[in-house]
Amino acid sequence: MTHPSPPSLPPAKFAIVDLFAGPGGLDIAATIMKDEGVESIGVEWDDATRATRAAAGLLTTEVKDVAALGPCDPSVVEATVLTGGPPCQSFSVAGSRKGHKALDDVLRLATRLADHEDEASFDVAWKEVKAETDAMSDDRTGFVLQPLRWIMEAKLKRRRPYEVIVLEQVPTVLPVWKHFVDILRRTGYAAEAHVLHTEDFGVPQTRRRAVLIAQFDPGNVHRKVRFPKATHQRYRKGAERLPSAHDRGDGSLFDTSYTGDDVEPWVSMGDALRATRTTEFVMVSNYGSGGDPKNRGRRESGEPAPTVTGKVRRNRLYPLRKNSSGEIVIRPEEELDRLSPEEAGLLQSFPAEYPWRSTDVAQQIGNAIPPRLSLHILSMALLREPPQEKWYTLLKEWRPKAAPPATVRRPARPQTSPPVPSSASGRPRTGAPAKISAK
Repeated sequence: MTHPSPPSLPPAKFAIVDLFAGPGGLDIAATIMKDEGVESIGVEWDDATRATRAAAGLLTTEVKDVAALGPCDPSVVEATVLTGGPPCQSFSVAGSRKGHKALDDVLRLATRLADHEDEASFDVAWKEVKAETDAMSDDRTGFVLQPLRWIMEAKLKRRRPYEVIVLEQVPTVLPVWKHFVDILRRTGYAAEAHVLHTEDFGVPQTRRRAVLIAQFDPGNVHRKVRFPKATHQRYRKGAERLPSAHDRGDGSLFDTSYTGDDVEPWVSMGDALRATRTTEFVMVSNYGSGGDPKNRGRRESGEPAPTVTGKVRRNRLYPLRKNSSGEIVIRPEEELDRLSPEEAGLLQSFPAEYPWRSTDVAQQIGNAIPPRLSLHILSMALLREPPQEKWYTLLKEWRPKAAPPATVRRPARPQTSPPVPSSASGRPRTGAPAKISAK
């Protein structure tokens, strides 16, 4: 019996290996850019998330664990681009001594992985670093060092550095990315790291991401690295939404047309959910409340959603009503249906027909990088220019490819994909869990 070959990344101009790949927020953007020579394969630990990726037709390595793979593995050896968003639980204890200690540890250990001239000395350093991170009370601290290991091994073992590197995570990881920038410059890369706001790029949600972009350019490591330029209005509480700078014609969601310094108004929840929510509403969110009902945020349907996390199903929706003073009035008995997975995905800029799998879809959605933001980042990192306007339409209209027709003669009975339980609770110490929700 012949066994099928494990999935592997085909040669391409921009062949991406995506670490901690999640359900495909970056990979789906890569498929939209396929005509530019972009291919991608993801490394993902969680079985439920892998099921979503499979249903979406995205390449995923057979080996689940980022730590068990490396640049020389046959499934990813063709990669010219490294991307990833390692989990950040260790650093997300805002203002706590524990969070600061984890950050200090990573900066110190990253320095030990830098400036090696040969494979042998790096292997010794990595063995020492790995032993220390495995012994930490929170062994997830070491996950953020995995991309750096891949970068160094590509140069020292594969003898072919990645041409482009893109890393992203919550803003608390920015000091790590800034430290990586210094290391990467000494390794031959022009590199920068900045915080991006998702609503600046037409995502119907306020979310901040710390992004690192590096391009291999040994003779010019201190040159400026171009980052995406905002195409849409930044959301601020109490600010008025701008009028449209240009006529969108058919009014389709996520279209963008801009010149010079013009920006479009922010994309609102109402814009994103117009197919399922035909009347104005208000969302009451637990995000940032610390569990205190008095601190729950409220966003009207004419505003972007608050950050979509794995707890997005806890957000409550009500018809938008205001009293004579303009204050929002909430009537508990009028609570609307909560967000469906498809709606939560739309607020992350995923296509409406994205094939979410498992009983814990909200966690996958909250963990993902928004595909529309990925388009902006990848286009600037790989092509050094803004996304093509047709890509927004392709993203909106994307559908999973139909399965090949059955070859049996009698009609096949309809089949449905059962929910796939999450394996996140059984992660290995050195493994690669699905990305953690934005904090």
